[in-house]
Amino acid sequence: MQVAPDNAPGQVFMESALSINMEETMFATFPGEGKEQFLSGHVSNCDLCWMMNCPVCCAVVPFTGKKNNITYVRECLFLSCPWSVQLNGLTTGRVQAAGCCDNGCCFCCCPCLTCSGHVKMIGLADERGAEKYTVLRELCCCWPICSGLSLACKPLCFCCVSMYGCKQYACNATEIQNITQPIYKGPWSRSDGTPQKVGEFVLQKRFVPFLCCLACPQPMKVYYRPTTQEGMTMSKEDVSMLSIVLQLYRGMPVPCKLCASADFQTPQGIPFADWGLGTSVTWTSVQEAMSQQ
Repeated sequence: MQVAPDNAPGQVFMESALSINMEETMFATFPGEGKEQFLSGHVSNCDLCWMMNCPVCCAVVPFTGKKNNITYVRECLFLSCPWSVQLNGLTTGRVQAAGCCDNGCCFCCCPCLTCSGHVKMIGLADERGAEKYTVLRELCCCWPICSGLSLACKPLCFCCVSMYGCKQYACNATEIQNITQPIYKGPWSRSDGTPQKVGEFVLQKRFVPFLCCLACPQPMKVYYRPTTQEGMTMSKEDVSMLSIVLQLYRGMPVPCKLCASADFQTPQGIPFADWGLGTSVTWTSVQEAMSQQ
């Protein structure tokens, strides 16, 4: 509660005691500034027209906070449409898809013969083009066959996970699924050997029963969790750069969400379908999920 100044005696201004967020929101913890809440911002009429008429390669997604503004832009470049992030009007980073030679000439010429190590899926580069973070995939023997089988068996796998989520809900009261994926320090190439992990992305889904023995996963939360000192001590620009991956995992709030999906494989919480991503899955209760906030 806040009391009015002396020039307005008898008036008392009450703060909100209860609220429910209905709009797209997110928060970011900037060094020296603390946690700041962001709300999906206003999109101009011109940008809306561009997104409706060219949804594949044009998108502008603003988020507004009390002190800072973050805007995600899909840039329309020659033969590519990468996502970039702007902090207070200045570009701080962009998502770079792995090029044909980023994983070595051998993998470029004949990827089927590469049966070990990691390959780069995407890189997060700053405004100067220097790669700061990267998301990798670990290879195994006969990995092209595994990719084909995982794609063919994905409907059956989703059904099995739905049944398992219903079992977790009914028998253990642990319907919150936590999918963890590592993120590594950049720049990285296959010649560098073992990558250095700095943190992990966590995707939370809540399984809600809708039929007998079946539960539907509902996206609940996605966040970044540092696991090393280097992953914890990030600059303001690095925080905004990592946020673009979280937004792509959740889905950009644009008129056509199917055209604004991530251009790389994202974890689904299915071990067979998520092979090589280094993901791990745990199940927790609602109380445990709230304690991790």
